[in-house]
Formats: sequence, C-alpha cells, structure tokens
Amino acid sequence: MAAEMVKIEKVSKQFGAKQALKNIHLTIQPGEILGLVGPNGAGKTTLISVLMGLVIPDSGTVHLFGKERTELTRSERSQIGFVPDEINLYEWMSIDEILRFQRTMFSQWDQKRCDRFIQRFGLNRKEKIRDLSKGMRSQLALILALCTRPKLLILDEPLEGLDPVRRLEFLNLVLEDFLEGDDCSVLISSHYLEELERMADRIAFISDGVLQHLAPMEQIKSESKTIRVVFQKDPPEELLQMPGIRDVQREGKLGYLITVEENFSAVLDACAQWPHFVLDTYHRSLDELFSDYTGSGDFDD
Repeated sequence: MAAEMVKIEKVSKQFGAKQALKNIHLTIQPGEILGLVGPNGAGKTTLISVLMGLVIPDSGTVHLFGKERTELTRSERSQIGFVPDEINLYEWMSIDEILRFQRTMFSQWDQKRCDRFIQRFGLNRKEKIRDLSKGMRSQLALILALCTRPKLLILDEPLEGLDPVRRLEFLNLVLEDFLEGDDCSVLISSHYLEELERMADRIAFISDGVLQHLAPMEQIKSESKTIRVVFQKDPPEELLQMPGIRDVQREGKLGYLITVEENFSAVLDACAQWPHFVLDTYHRSLDELFSDYTGSGDFDD
C-alpha cells in the first residue's frame, strides 16, 4: 500500500498567548482531495504554513511523501504546488515574464500545459502583474503551481476574488488537468462550501486550532441529517441518547429536531418504531455542519 501523501501527527503551534494548533492528527492519501474548513483564525493557514515549511511547529511531526518534512530533497520539494491566500508575485513583471522566469527554476516545467491554461483562463501574457485583479492573480498562481507537475497541490483560499463562473473554471482545471493520475493529491482550504461539497473526498473541520471533525464526504451526505419527529407520547431517554446523535432540540410538547452525524439508519428506525404523528428527514449542508463543528456562521474575511 502506498504511503500517505501527507501525515501530520500531534502537531501543535503557539504564537504568544494564542494556541494556533492543538495536537493535530491528519493524513492525506494519494489521489485524495481533502477540504479544510473553519472560521477566520481557526488555524487553517497556520496548518498549511507548517506543511509548506514556512512555520516550524512547537511539537509533533510532519511527513510528506513518506519522509520527514525537513528531510525532503530539492527535487521532492518541487513536487509540492502551492497557491497561498496572499499572493505575492513580482509586480513589475508581465505574465509572460514570470512564466519564463518560473520555467528556468523547474526542470519539470510543462510548457504545453502552461500554454493551454493561459488560453483557458483568457489571460493576456503582456499584462503587468501589478494590474491584475485578485481573481486573475489566483488564476496565474494556479498556473505557476500546476505547470511544475506537482504530486501534492495545496490551495489556501484560492477562490477568493473569483466570480462563480471563474470559480467553476478554476476547480475544473484542478479536477480535470491536475488529478490525471491516482497518485496526485489536493488540500484545499475554502469558505466556498458548496464547491467543496462537489469536489472533496473528505472534509476536515477545524476551530480554535483543534480538528473538530473529519469525515468522508459520502458519509457526511448519507449520515449527517436532521430528523424532525412529533411523537404521540414521550420517547424513552435512551432513544434521544443513541450513538451518532449530535444534538436534540424540542419543538413544542412532543416535537423534536434530532441532529444525526452517524448511525443514521438506526436512529431513524428507533424513531419510526415509537408511536408518532410526523416523521421527516432533511439533508444537512456543509454550511450547517460548519456552524455545528466550528461554532461560527462567519465566512467573511
């Protein structure tokens, strides 16, 4: 079995009085897209900075491609593509100039792929970087990252500044052109949860530096639901305390909203077997789960 693309164990980081990361355990498998979500200041960018070697953790270990992060060779480090939240490029260069500069830095640079991406995004090669919008800079940064043909692509809020059409184009580029082989992986941090819901294999919820929940997207879709039930008489206490139930809210005298994160079929069957007037189920969106696991509904920067 292939080694994990990323393996983070017991990673913690503190800045002054603020605990930015607390005992984080996380893996990314070859061929996997992992979505990282959390409110502002949750620790997402710090975690990505640790992965990139830009921040040294106070404790814990980080392995990439089966090796300690600090032991990677230059060739192995070049297998990591990175689009940061704050994109800093040489402002005085044109798009064409920075592409040619980047090409000299990477022996595995794919010029045909570069030309195809530039055309697909409709970027003007002669335009100066200082004149580009935030969205265009994100597109250019993605091109710079992808044309080195990395094995691991790390995206920190890459969709900010893009309109819905460009967001879709951006993600399609990642899905269609990057994930050509089973051994390429993506870590993407984003506030655009609808897009993550469509593309991610697993979702990691982080808040206050703590990994609150980690689950496959298919499990989230099938298990994370709300049951609305109005019983004919008070249900037994053990029914409302079944494994997998995250929250129970009362609606009137005998009505309940039961939030389930796993073991859904068993909880639904138990509710159905107890005498009731109404029994409905609702799928829960990533937005709702975001609020549950991070205690925040704030997606704004």
